[in-house]
Amino acid sequence: MPLGYLTAMRKQKLLARLTNNPRDVRFDDLRTLLLDEGFQLERVTGSHHIFSTPDITFAIPVHANRVKSVYVKRVLKLIDQAKGKTG
Repeated sequence: MPLGYLTAMRKQKLLARLTNNPRDVRFDDLRTLLLDEGFQLERVTGSHHIFSTPDITFAIPVHANRVKSVYVKRVLKLIDQAKGKTG
């Protein structure tokens, strides 16, 4: 397993923390989760970090290493969609 990937327990804890409190989330935590879920950081344009999978592409604006809750909620929804869940 490549370095930097989350263990199953750490990933569950991180997902639970982001789901229960999507405010004031560090971008580093969100990026780690996205990379672990199979998303790739395609490019950074200014403050926008562009992530993608073969089916999904989206941007996350980052300021002072923080992400607004609306984007955290969107990421959680996209992760569910990527796993084949509906919601």
